Amino acid sequence: MPKSIALIVPVFNESELVASFVENLTAQGLHEAFTEVVFVDDGSQDSTWVQLELILGTSRVFRIVRHHVNQGLGAAITTGVITASAEEVCWVPIDQEIDLKDIVREIARTNRPEVVLFKRLHRNQIGRDILSFAVFSLSRLLFGCNVRHQTGLFIMRRSLFLANIPLTKRAIANLEFLIRIQRVTQAIENVDIAVHPRISGTSKTFSVRSILRSLIELIGLILVDPHLLKRRRNESKFPVRD
Repeated sequence: MPKSIALIVPVFNESELVASFVENLTAQGLHEAFTEVVFVDDGSQDSTWVQLELILGTSRVFRIVRHHVNQGLGAAITTGVITASAEEVCWVPIDQEIDLKDIVREIARTNRPEVVLFKRLHRNQIGRDILSFAVFSLSRLLFGCNVRHQTGLFIMRRSLFLANIPLTKRAIANLEFLIRIQRVTQAIENVDIAVHPRISGTSKTFSVRSILRSLIELIGLILVDPHLLKRRRNESKFPVRD
């Protein structure tokens, strides 16, 4: 019997993208792959919440929840997972950099392992790649976790996520979560996924400032949870199947 699965969609000041995302999701029938779709408004200061209420407020499949203040991408994903009731969860950004058909195709695969992590196939943004490489290199140096090219997207059991909720709240939370999840299960498979240009606006999670903050928060993980570093000394590698 197929498992129930929830799609989490975190949003922050994306009022111009709500309608097009929902149209893309429903026009192609992609929403039928999910038991529920949970939109989490992470304290938007524009009309994002109004748009969500107008478009999705009466739906039985789509659910909307709200942070009254901005808490960060990681916090929004966590709220979505907690709100959902499905057996499995996945998430996707609303900017349509990720083609939902690629996610749905992977969901339909019958031989999926316990955890599926999506790796960026290509992006063609040299500056962004260089700055991201700095974060990935530091994570490997400090925690022995190779997360290069990871998008932060995943498909997994909801209970597994809830047992490993990241302590950090912003974009770095995705990286922290990858470090944690690779320590508790070997049933992980990396799947390549194409990343496309945003259809509108600019990224809320990527800038020189956000990368520098991520580097600081990554180092701060040692103080928040020193066991992450301590266990690294006793483990030579993390067995993740590509």
